[in-house]
Amino acid sequence: MNAKTILKNYQKFNHLPFHIERFYPTEPINLHYHDCIELIFCTGGSCLSHIEDFCLELGRNNILVIGGRATHTMSGFKNFEGFRILFDISMFDTLDDEVKNTSGYTSLFLLSNSGYIRHGYKCCISIIDKYYTRIVALMEELLLEYENGTFLNDKYIISLFHAICILIIKCYQDKQENPMGLFYERVIGELLESADYHTNTDAIAEKFGISGRYFRKRFTEEDDGITPSQFITDVRLRKAKSLLSCTDKSITEVAFSCGFYDSSHLIRVFKKHEGITPKEYRKRTRQS
Repeated sequence: MNAKTILKNYQKFNHLPFHIERFYPTEPINLHYHDCIELIFCTGGSCLSHIEDFCLELGRNNILVIGGRATHTMSGFKNFEGFRILFDISMFDTLDDEVKNTSGYTSLFLLSNSGYIRHGYKCCISIIDKYYTRIVALMEELLLEYENGTFLNDKYIISLFHAICILIIKCYQDKQENPMGLFYERVIGELLESADYHTNTDAIAEKFGISGRYFRKRFTEEDDGITPSQFITDVRLRKAKSLLSCTDKSITEVAFSCGFYDSSHLIRVFKKHEGITPKEYRKRTRQS
């Protein structure tokens, strides 16, 4: 189903390929995809989002952009609240060309819409405080205008939407212009990629032309004491939890999908960190 058809199913007035709503899910959202771009802004609580083969945790201040036709699920909702926007790329037709030429626009919106999901970190960013309150206020106003919408306020809705996207892009650009932030983001990309297969941090460090010892020290300093190995384990476990709660894959299939050697390896690591086995976790999440 194409984006405009999907969006018409939501709309009271079908004059814009756009939909916004408050987002308070409690039950797992099954695997699906659609042609439109989906933007989720978390203002409280947390959840797990599984996009293609990547799993990440979404928490307060996080904005997630899911590109068109990317298969995705959401689960593990814990007091989650926020906003969800569905829109067609044509909503950017009148966006200033100067904004469209930024790396933030390309990475967050243009490439994600052409199927470039590649590990989620490219389309999930943490909004810094100086932008957070402004984005929340704009979201509230945009929702109000949308719910009371008429043909007369189309331009105002588009301008509010563009204002939100520009702030998101500015936040992205600020992080890219920070040398340490850029190094950290590149490292995160390598670690996320390595989480799907067996590798070691020395091999990743070599890609950056630094020693494994310096790589681990610098990463740990940037990530509040978390080592690269701990980060990889956390990514694998989050992906495993998403697959256990949202799919019927066997424990062995989940293990191989998440970079574990076998089902015994997954069970051992899972129980160490979660206190229960994967089978018990699946049973509890399905019951809730």
